[in-house]
Amino acid sequence: MIDITGWVSAYVDKLRPLLMQYRMYLLVLLAIPIVTTTYEDYCEWYKLGAGGIPHNFLGYVIQLMLSFLTGRDRRSIAWLDSPKNTELDKTSFLNTTLPTREGDRPTIGPYCVPHRQTTDAASEELKKTLQTTLSKISSDNSASLEYGSSKIEGGNSHALFVTEQMFATNHISYPRSPREIFHLHDSEGSGHGVFSKADAVLIIQKAWGEKHPLSGMALGIPESYLIIYAPRNEEEIKVVEMLARAAARHGLEGEHLL
Repeated sequence: MIDITGWVSAYVDKLRPLLMQYRMYLLVLLAIPIVTTTYEDYCEWYKLGAGGIPHNFLGYVIQLMLSFLTGRDRRSIAWLDSPKNTELDKTSFLNTTLPTREGDRPTIGPYCVPHRQTTDAASEELKKTLQTTLSKISSDNSASLEYGSSKIEGGNSHALFVTEQMFATNHISYPRSPREIFHLHDSEGSGHGVFSKADAVLIIQKAWGEKHPLSGMALGIPESYLIIYAPRNEEEIKVVEMLARAAARHGLEGEHLL
């Protein structure tokens, strides 16, 4: 009978010097597909633009680490029924009926930071109109709201904030920028906001947005922190304005806005 074990052992002993001699080449060959795939993914991430973390390889590594903390079902509304919900959570701050968004939802990038849509970007004209709209909401309510650069996005986007004087009543927020209630993404026209849970459910059901991957999962980000899809026309800008105002009323716990 052939001693298979002995034969394999002898064969490995013969190969060992060869493997040791060329081990560096073997490691390089094994590393090439890993490095290539990582580089291609990094380039896709980089194309999304700056947003809250360093816009370099360090930022890419940070988002890879954060991705292990993300929630999977970003259109689930199961959290509405939590026994921990407050009256504020259950209150809608929309001042009119939210219509259903027509057509398919845009594609959202696979990265948790920056969290962006990769299809159906708003035109430059629509993005400028959005910025003007957000600024006007602030100027019309200057005692309660401010307009400036988003701290959540690292100063790369425009945002609405609750004023210092009104901040004491704003108890649902993103710890990194507690007074910030809604911001735009200048890259493609989408935005993020903190809404009441009742409004967040309507927004998801009516296909105007979905949860951030880290909402309710990490960094103290509220469950009702949503991405709002970029508007495709002037009518949809009116809807985004309505949503921004709802986020503002929620941040001000129902205070009237002009």
